[in-house]
Amino acid sequence: MPQTPSSGSMLLRRAVRRRLGLLFPGVITMSLWQVCEALVPVAIGIVVDIAIIPLSLPMLLVSILGIALLFTVLSLGYRFGARLCNSAREHEAHALRVEITHAALTSANLPPDRASGEVLSIASADADTAAQSFAQLGRGIASVLGMITAAVFLLIADPVTGLVVLIAVPIGLLIVALPGRSVSVKANSQLEAVARAGRSASDLMHGLRVIKAMGGETWAVDRYRQTSDEAATAGIATGERTGRLAGLGALVMSVVLAIVLIVAGLRLIDGQMSVGALIGILGMTAFLTEPMRALAEIVGLFAQSHGAAQRITQLLTDIDDTESITAPSDAPAPTVDIDDEAISIRDWAVGEERTVDVTTSFGTLTCIVTEDPAPESALLAALSTHARGTTVGQMLVSPHTVDLFEGTIRSNITMIPGAGEAPVSAEVLDASGVDELLGLVENGLDHRIQELGGNLSGGQRQRVALARALHADPQVLILHEPTTAVDAVTEARIASGLQDLRSSRGGAATLIFTSSPAFLAAADSVVFVPTTGPSLVGKHAELLAAADDSAADAAAAYRNAVTR
Repeated sequence: MPQTPSSGSMLLRRAVRRRLGLLFPGVITMSLWQVCEALVPVAIGIVVDIAIIPLSLPMLLVSILGIALLFTVLSLGYRFGARLCNSAREHEAHALRVEITHAALTSANLPPDRASGEVLSIASADADTAAQSFAQLGRGIASVLGMITAAVFLLIADPVTGLVVLIAVPIGLLIVALPGRSVSVKANSQLEAVARAGRSASDLMHGLRVIKAMGGETWAVDRYRQTSDEAATAGIATGERTGRLAGLGALVMSVVLAIVLIVAGLRLIDGQMSVGALIGILGMTAFLTEPMRALAEIVGLFAQSHGAAQRITQLLTDIDDTESITAPSDAPAPTVDIDDEAISIRDWAVGEERTVDVTTSFGTLTCIVTEDPAPESALLAALSTHARGTTVGQMLVSPHTVDLFEGTIRSNITMIPGAGEAPVSAEVLDASGVDELLGLVENGLDHRIQELGGNLSGGQRQRVALARALHADPQVLILHEPTTAVDAVTEARIASGLQDLRSSRGGAATLIFTSSPAFLAAADSVVFVPTTGPSLVGKHAELLAAADDSAADAAAAYRNAVTR
């Protein structure tokens, strides 16, 4: 994964560097188009002087061929230049979406203030907005070169008029560029408001079943309407500021052109230029309107791109900062090792300058119970980080939060798009309790699941997620409270089935973070980490019955932790 830029400007510069293969020829061909367009009035003026006024038919034919060639180069230059610059835009937008999505999907935990709806907004709207500058980069450089061509011609045709252009145009461009920062600020505010609206919509959709059950539709609509209105207000503010910038650009352009026309007219009255030169100057003056208007628009677009790039950079930085926190700031992250016989966790900081070592041999099931949730979260984050560095099938961390996707039960278990007849073993269905679910729905494994699993209960979603983890059959499986929404009888059946399935595959180790008595009773070993005092290791029944004076307090804490 590429190194995260530290600012929006750095992100845009990095984007330019990695799209040079498209941008360089795109800028060249777009510049060729704009320079040829600038030469059109020059060519017309020359035709008037050498063919029309002298009434020369041969020169007229040559002139027609020359203008045809000029327009051919002009047309092809724009066609291929625009195609290359737009390709750079689409490739970079895609690369940014992939980078944002990869960072979000591989993060152990998203920053607490970043909801999925906001990440989706940044990965779509912001990525597209940041990349839109590429479509304008070639046009902007071409506009500048076209204006330089015009100024050079004017200097040759009439030095006074050319000097006026060389002075007035840069001043006009500076005036147009000055409000660009305010447009960037407004655009950034708009994108943030859109992201908040997306976050609100995602939040409401997650809880839609509860909202409907509680009759809270009106509250939900009012809540989303408020965030949506804020996004609309921010969009209007951005449009207003962008419109003011475009209006300022049009005003400055008109003033510059008026000055050029006045100077050229005075020079003509004095008899200091030919008719062809006058036609060329007037045509060149008219030509200047297009690049000046384009540059005024491009300033606003680049300001919006910079604002979007800044938001992307901030999200990636926040994810990086979150990833660096896998344990309390005053304690190192635990070490996780997998060898031929077991998975070993060393130096797991559990508070009060205490560390715990945990070893789970292949073919066994170990449960971990913590009295304080903070060490548990730190260890889960460390295991998730370690799992991302292993080969596929070696280690899988299945979180407590269940994520199901629109499709079938089969596709959610096998994670194969359009799973069709992809097989799922009866042992997996039995161990996860999904076999009971299949008897309650139509079409069995091919029963359609709505977005986010909205047509399943919490317990049913947990069973499908557990089946997905068991179907993957990793060498090391880490589960975090996999059955909290399942009834006690079903949970006991799942615990027994999971133990049988994993132990039958002798090369597999299973580690479960849970306080469920059903899983604890089925476990080969239980590790209990109290808030204070020594940790306990043993079978569930042994820990419940522990009466040794040195472990009495820990045993009492264990009994309290696992009693429901």
